[in-house]
Amino acid sequence: MNKFSKNKPEPSNWQEQLELLHGFTLELQSLAQEMVLLLREHNESKWERIYSNFAQAIGNSKSNRQRLKAIDYIHSIYGGMGSWNDFYLLALGEAEEQRMSLGNAIYNLAEEMKTQIITGPKEPKRSIWQKLTGRSSRSYF
Repeated sequence: MNKFSKNKPEPSNWQEQLELLHGFTLELQSLAQEMVLLLREHNESKWERIYSNFAQAIGNSKSNRQRLKAIDYIHSIYGGMGSWNDFYLLALGEAEEQRMSLGNAIYNLAEEMKTQIITGPKEPKRSIWQKLTGRSSRSYF
């Protein structure tokens, strides 16, 4: 059971998996764009750019490899000195609470998506032609 399948069983095939991943993608994009607006409002251009890049990367991802790369990108900002965990909005109060809430939601949802990619039905192999042209034999979305 998961958030995006509306209490249906886990996906049993690639088409169901792709639909589930599409739901994750839309939600992550929405949360990241909300974060971008919050950060822009507080003139935090460095972090705004990072979340904007993530929203674009996850939204444009067409393969599990690209999805995992986008997830690893956003997860990479959470550790070490000068990381997202060390940052706070000078406004504090409600804005900082919103930043923390959105940051946690993005991190956790990205982690759920990563787990789903790793444990769910596997992406079908693409031919060299499909890789070169960016096309697949079937259009899913």
